[in-house]
This record gives sequence, structure tokens and C-alpha cells, in this order.
Amino acid sequence: MADVQVVLLETVPNLGDIGDVRSVAGGYARNFLLPRRLAVPATRQRLDDAQFQTELQDRREENARREAQHLADMIQGATLTIYVQVGGQGRMHGQITNRDVAVALLEQHGAEIDRHLIQIDSPIRSLGRYLVPIRLAAGLEASVMLDVVEQEDEPEPVAEDEEEEAEDEFGVSHLGR
Repeated sequence: MADVQVVLLETVPNLGDIGDVRSVAGGYARNFLLPRRLAVPATRQRLDDAQFQTELQDRREENARREAQHLADMIQGATLTIYVQVGGQGRMHGQITNRDVAVALLEQHGAEIDRHLIQIDSPIRSLGRYLVPIRLAAGLEASVMLDVVEQEDEPEPVAEDEEEEAEDEFGVSHLGR
């Protein structure tokens, strides 16, 4: 059977997003996409129809809103810790920016957020605890607590178990060298 053109009404994995026009096998469209209301046939009239385009845009916005709400639920009230080096006079080397907060969110909570959504008015230049707002969508904001703490550079004490592992094949320890 010949391929047919469809307009996706929902995001379909490995096929496309809402509003995409795709060419799919006739059986796939007839037996899967159309009955589940994931797509509609792509007729010239439907593609030109302003109301249909408006409905597609509304679906896109609702989908984006759901994803933003999921992110907000995931990070709201979360605490991030960023370790920084501090000089001899207790001053930070460098500053914390929205990019640093975005990286910390990804590493510590698995939330990938565009750094431009993170609202830091001026770069953070001192140790302490900060409330950082994140504007995920229009009217949807979450906030995280950011702890900026001094990085400890002290060498960790070697445990007895590690001393045994550090011995070479002749039983000679190389830790004291």
C-alpha cells in the first residue's frame, strides 16, 4: 500500500512532534495513528485551515506546559551545593552564574534546564545560601536553594585497606615514597 501524509496531533516517539506533517505507511496510519487520534490525514484543506492550525498550536503549548510543570515539580524546593575555591582572605575565586546553577541542576537532580530561565540578577561572589528563582514558563516559576560552600583541598587520610592495595607484587608499599 502507498504511503499517506498525516498531520500529527500528539508527539509520537520516533516519528515527530505535534503539527509535523509526515509520510507514513497506509497501514500504520489506518491501524495505529488515526484510531488513537495521534494524527489526521493531511489534506490540502486541513493544512490551510486556520482553525486547525490554532488547535495545533494550543496542543503544542499544552504539551510544553505539562513538561514545564513536571520540571517544576521535580526541582521545587531542591537544594543545590556548589563548591568553590576560596583565597587566603576568604574571598571566592570567580563567581557563580546561571550557567553554574544549570550544570549543578543537571548533575545533582537530573533536570536539564536552559540557563536563560534561571533568574540570577547579579553573579554570586560570596559564600552562603541563596534562593534562586527559575522561570520555566509564563506564570510558572520554581525556586531552588543554592548553597555556595568552600571546597576542602585537604588530602584524605589513607585507610589501612588502601595501604594493603598499594603494595606491589613483591609486598613493598609505595605509599611512603
